[in-house]
Amino acid sequence: MSAVLWDTREALAPEFERRWAARLALCPHANFMMDLDCLRWDAAQGRHAIAALIDDGVRRAALVLRRERGGFACGQPWRWQVVLEGADPARPVGIDAADATWAVGEARAIAAPQPVRCYLPVAPADGAPAFAAYTTILHSIAHDDDDLLRAMHAAKRRMIRRAEREGYTVSEEHTIEQLRAFAVLAREAATQRGRASEYDPSVVPEPGQAWREWEQPWMWLLLASKDGRVASGLGDGRRPGGMLDGRKAASAPDARRDGAFALLSFEEARRGRDRGHRWINLGGDTVFKREMSGALGHTVVMHCWLAGGAAWGLPDRAEALWRRTRAGAQRVARRVRDRRAAGGTGA
Repeated sequence: MSAVLWDTREALAPEFERRWAARLALCPHANFMMDLDCLRWDAAQGRHAIAALIDDGVRRAALVLRRERGGFACGQPWRWQVVLEGADPARPVGIDAADATWAVGEARAIAAPQPVRCYLPVAPADGAPAFAAYTTILHSIAHDDDDLLRAMHAAKRRMIRRAEREGYTVSEEHTIEQLRAFAVLAREAATQRGRASEYDPSVVPEPGQAWREWEQPWMWLLLASKDGRVASGLGDGRRPGGMLDGRKAASAPDARRDGAFALLSFEEARRGRDRGHRWINLGGDTVFKREMSGALGHTVVMHCWLAGGAAWGLPDRAEALWRRTRAGAQRVARRVRDRRAAGGTGA
């Protein structure tokens, strides 16, 4: 058993950098947040982590623990950050319950005595404290254009054709003004949803910061334009040889009606495939995402494993029970609400 760590508060050793790159090159489910350049960038902004290479004679893994208040987090509710060398690239998830149990144990050992939350695409098989945290869709894109189109809902194919007739074009290279235009769309979308805008488009940030994040090498932004105007955008994180991860999207209302976002989603799949990716983590489960991915979409439930160790055993189990109970009550309430809306009694 061996574990080699890099704490991003310290200098990166060239040997670790070499070994990390070699390991991730053999992990088809690695994502952009495991990229060393991304970890270095985050560290420069004060967001620190521990990257770990772990070998036990059977498994050869890479994982990232990010520091948060009161402990660590491995992954996010919609994205896992434990990957195994040699996992089957044709599978949406390259980890099973036994792998996950092992990885959580390793994460606990690294984080001790602090607690760690591990977000993984499998549920515990041994009663470990955990709860369902999120549902996302993994879109299989290693298919030709006809298969991608055939798999999606017919309405989405019609939207793509409409956008093409309306004259929308898709680009990957952008000026600062085009990035600003996308930030404006994102602000308007947030306002429509009653949310605060993440960035102020009128303030020009430093390269790679705020709404210029798409200048980073691990980011990828597709913009749909018509008559010289940015009308829709779709941004991903990318890991060469690994996953594409949906991150941000926004459209003008008329562009969405014209099918511009459906066109962007199709271009994301086909261009992502041509870049060597096999999967897009769509970052959620919505009607639009289900219809765009269609028969090539795989629903994945993410689970939060609470791994505080013995000192946190009771609090972890109490939190897991509370979260599962609350989720169950919310499901019952939704069913009652839907039944009443359909004219039923709710009984």
